[in-house]
Amino acid sequence: MSDLTTIRNIGPSQEKALIGVGITSAAQLRELRADEAYTRLLQSGSRTHFIMYYVLHMALQGRPWNDCKGDEKKKLRI
Repeated sequence: MSDLTTIRNIGPSQEKALIGVGITSAAQLRELRADEAYTRLLQSGSRTHFIMYYVLHMALQGRPWNDCKGDEKKKLRI
């Protein structure tokens, strides 16, 4: 489909959701960043969870999605 799954933590379901909101490449996702990508998902009416937000943040940093904990996670919730 795309090269989105070359980014750590982005699997087939996340890829499908991102393509559905017009984000079709890893380069585009990196350029848009997590905030814009998540905003697009929400505005599309997608029933996305907060976990997707920090998955995107962690993915773009090359970190495991479950590495987001404690104060870092609290800051992202704001």
